[in-house]
Amino acid sequence: MANRKVTLLWYCKTPDGWRRYPVIMGGNGRIKHGYVKAGHYPEGRYELRLYEGTKPVYKRAGDHAADALAARDRETHLLTTKDAASKAGVKVIEEAGRLYLRRAALNFEEDAKNRHALEAAEVNRLVTEEFLAVTGLTFADEVTRDHVFKFHRALRARGLGDRTVSNKHKRLRSFLLYCKLDCKAILPPTPKYDATLPNKYTLEQMGSILAVADPYMRMVIELGLMTGLRDQEIMHVEWADISWAESTLRVTSKKHWGFKIKDSEERDIPIPVELLAHLQDWRKAHPDSRLVLPTSGHKPNGKLLRMLKRLVKAHGLNCGHCEGCQSKLGECQDWTLHKLRRTYGTTMLQNGVDLRTVQHYLGHSDIESTMRYLSPASTQESQAKVNAIQWRK
Repeated sequence: MANRKVTLLWYCKTPDGWRRYPVIMGGNGRIKHGYVKAGHYPEGRYELRLYEGTKPVYKRAGDHAADALAARDRETHLLTTKDAASKAGVKVIEEAGRLYLRRAALNFEEDAKNRHALEAAEVNRLVTEEFLAVTGLTFADEVTRDHVFKFHRALRARGLGDRTVSNKHKRLRSFLLYCKLDCKAILPPTPKYDATLPNKYTLEQMGSILAVADPYMRMVIELGLMTGLRDQEIMHVEWADISWAESTLRVTSKKHWGFKIKDSEERDIPIPVELLAHLQDWRKAHPDSRLVLPTSGHKPNGKLLRMLKRLVKAHGLNCGHCEGCQSKLGECQDWTLHKLRRTYGTTMLQNGVDLRTVQHYLGHSDIESTMRYLSPASTQESQAKVNAIQWRK
């Protein structure tokens, strides 16, 4: 019987000449580009190894990981189909121009990264990976309404709540639109859920994470918590943005880093006294850096979200039940940089800062976005106010 195995290889230049090695896959199911068991050899290309009888045959699979994975999936799908067709006495004619879902998923994730939407990129990856794992599909034109329902059932079988299922459905819709599919024909209605209160960190959670954070991550967390900056804004804060005399932080675009602020509107944010003191100490310790939170190479750090999740995991602060906790990486979805921003907005409103001012500090273009951070007062706060009401003479 013919060997139908398809192996993805990295054909690379080594000190001993050009060699072929199987690629190494990361825990997230993606290729570790340029890495093989023998070491790191960045110069090379991807190839597929197939067999004609017992003779190995090598096919080029491109220079990029996304192309290589798509090529591997195509060959595997084609060989499986040919075997089934051969048994049935049918001849298979290969089709060109069909969109591979795995390749589209990788491009969908990269698109979000290119827009500097790091958390969106992470969510895109999780949703598309699970959809592909549940459905086992190869091509975009194979997706049907039944596959979407199957995806919903798999999510609920893992104990995910209605809101999470609804959010993943919306993300899947974005992916299918990205694939240029007819979502009106494919997608069922978005699953409904009961509205919940704004999701923010508790004082206990903040105390726990700050207690175990190293100085670098402590500064990341405090900037997000006490100024409400977006992920990309934290990455690109420079010392020149801080007015020490006025205790303010100016959020601006950075053309030299290729960073543009959302809605193109600069804003000044007041810096709390506690954070200002920590920033002054941090500045003294890092007098030569342009950025407040640079990488070791003095560039914007695009891995702040991953660093936060790894910190949480290392110190046992994961929630233990979300999709991220259950994944191979074990990185909790309940901990995000954007949740620091939500905590900032909600805390400001609960402490009497007016809605329009909070809108300005958060950089929202419309008041409705800020109103999502409004939440009812706690039972204890309401009880005190109710007790103070004079109900009769």
